[in-house]
Amino acid sequence: MHDASGPSRGPVGLSGLGIVARPAETRLTERALAFLATGPSDATALIEHVCQMPGAPRVVAEQMALALFAERPEFVRSVDGRWSLAPEPPVHTSTVAEPHPVYDASTGRDELASLSYVVVDVETTGTSPWSGDRITEIAAIVVRDGVVAERFETLVNPERPIPPMITALTQINWEMVKDAPRFRDICETLVAVLAGHVFVAHNADFDWRFVSSEVQRATGQRLSGRKLCTVRLARRVLPQLRSRRLDSVANYYGVEILARHRAAGDAVATAHVLLRLLDEARDRDCRCWNDLQRLLGAREDRAPRPRRPSAMPRPVDKDTTA
Repeated sequence: MHDASGPSRGPVGLSGLGIVARPAETRLTERALAFLATGPSDATALIEHVCQMPGAPRVVAEQMALALFAERPEFVRSVDGRWSLAPEPPVHTSTVAEPHPVYDASTGRDELASLSYVVVDVETTGTSPWSGDRITEIAAIVVRDGVVAERFETLVNPERPIPPMITALTQINWEMVKDAPRFRDICETLVAVLAGHVFVAHNADFDWRFVSSEVQRATGQRLSGRKLCTVRLARRVLPQLRSRRLDSVANYYGVEILARHRAAGDAVATAHVLLRLLDEARDRDCRCWNDLQRLLGAREDRAPRPRRPSAMPRPVDKDTTA
């Protein structure tokens, strides 16, 4: 289900603050970036270096350069055929009056209250996308101006069996997903929902790994942009909680989880938790993204753990045979 109250838009302000999809870097791309960092080059010298093809004919080099780099935003080709690195994107200012600017170019501060967030939750066939596990359900909840502004959710055909232990946890079985769209069928819509927002999840690394790997598998592009983990934020602003599991943090704030271990239920609850956590962060003088990063990076004060007994053998100092 894709329920939008209006057209999807990212935060107004500096280009590239939120999630974007870019062509995935390859070894050839890395070589080209390093080569062009020293200055512009014609196609022949570029291809000779990047592809290790000394004496490449000019016509062949031109065609290869176009095929490899014309669609990549990192490179530009001038009218005389020389290649160079693309300049940094300019700062764009909003044409609509905003009470709190997203980005102040004079200070480099982007205000938390004016950023938009996309809260994501995935259900999967396992824990590792690199070992063949795939997404079975995904939800993306856009939070803007302190409210849920857009909602995307769908079951996904993982194109492989769902282990019984996963079905027991999520209640998602093969009958539910066999006629669902495959990830590549919903990828374009999902990337449009993610675009321009800060990526948020409870244990964000897990959801990010699955979403980014699925996007790269489907399109050859890689996701990049800002990420925020509500588990990490809860550790900083709710040190009194013994557990930062979603159940615990939601219960602390009185947020009901309508469907636990289902993508939409967990994502909606995480969205409401996020808003409360950001309020807590503002109470700690976090007004902009850099303030939040300093809070998340601060050293955590923990009670010293009792030392475990050494596993090394110790001299016998008493009679153990009695």
